[in-house]
Amino acid sequence: MKHILIVILILSLVPLIAVAAEDASGGHEQNDHAGESYAGDNPLLTYRHGTLRGDLIYTIGNSKYSGRLHPNATYTVNLPIELPEGATVEFARLYTYWTWSYIESDGTYPDMQVTFGGTEITPDQTFTDRKGESPYDYPAGTYCYDVTEQVESGGAYTAVVENAAAEFKKFCTNGIGILVLYNDPNGDEIEYWVKEGCDTIYANEEIGITAEEATTEFVFEGDVHQGDVADVTRAILTTVVASGDKGENTLTFNEETYRGVYAGDPYPDLTIDERDVSAHLVARDNTVQIGDDGDFMAPSNAFLVVSYGSHQPTSESPSESESPSESTPGFGSLLTILTITVSIIALRRLS
Repeated sequence: MKHILIVILILSLVPLIAVAAEDASGGHEQNDHAGESYAGDNPLLTYRHGTLRGDLIYTIGNSKYSGRLHPNATYTVNLPIELPEGATVEFARLYTYWTWSYIESDGTYPDMQVTFGGTEITPDQTFTDRKGESPYDYPAGTYCYDVTEQVESGGAYTAVVENAAAEFKKFCTNGIGILVLYNDPNGDEIEYWVKEGCDTIYANEEIGITAEEATTEFVFEGDVHQGDVADVTRAILTTVVASGDKGENTLTFNEETYRGVYAGDPYPDLTIDERDVSAHLVARDNTVQIGDDGDFMAPSNAFLVVSYGSHQPTSESPSESESPSESTPGFGSLLTILTITVSIIALRRLS
């Protein structure tokens, strides 16, 4: 009877283990996310969503378009990070945006080696998309790297991309970006969402893609400030789009549409748009659409930061915001294992 009770207890906790593992991995597997068309069919995914007192920094440093990188060629970007005095890094994320990867006339995926601060790093997420048909079916992508351990404070950081192909593969780099979420005891209380991906979109009659089809849509899931936006002091939406230099495009945030948003700023191969969307924020599931109308572009990142001002409390109970397993990756699974162990010991003593 004792053994039966133990088995029943363990089986009842299996769903909790699965949920804890999902929370620790950010809600999706660490696999490639690939698409194959110029339609909006590869939406950006949520890497992280949470609250803290502090802010977000995103910079591309002195990035510029690399042109074709032949085997053994390198591309270097300097990324200065300035943090307020007393601030601590919550997490840091490096992004390489690449395109036009091929060997001879065939599209292929790059053999890319990346070093950051002199240390070789590997991506924990890769997002790719491509035309899906000839000619020029050359893929593009966003590779994502966790560099939290390397970015302990503000300073000057250097990222280097090398074409490590043994064959005569070539690819181009649109640029490199770094995102830093930091804690600041003197800052505002914020809620943030970090989206990642690569969705190449191109409205073109010759390939049968309409402007409606060449629209990528994604949602900043969940409640904003527990469903009450009355205390929101600002809401900043930042979108990062590879290419997007003609202005033949639109950005829609909930019911508000902005036209000609992506027009080659700061340069034609990597456009960054930052705007205050406070007036159009809704209490739950804020939706973004990025549409192409003959431009050709690849939405790659989106960050939403909602500020409640410095008067807000610095922390909330798990029942009011996120669970311990969400705020501390891996905590839920450890708690589950501890619960199972204690239960087994208790049952043995009872016998």
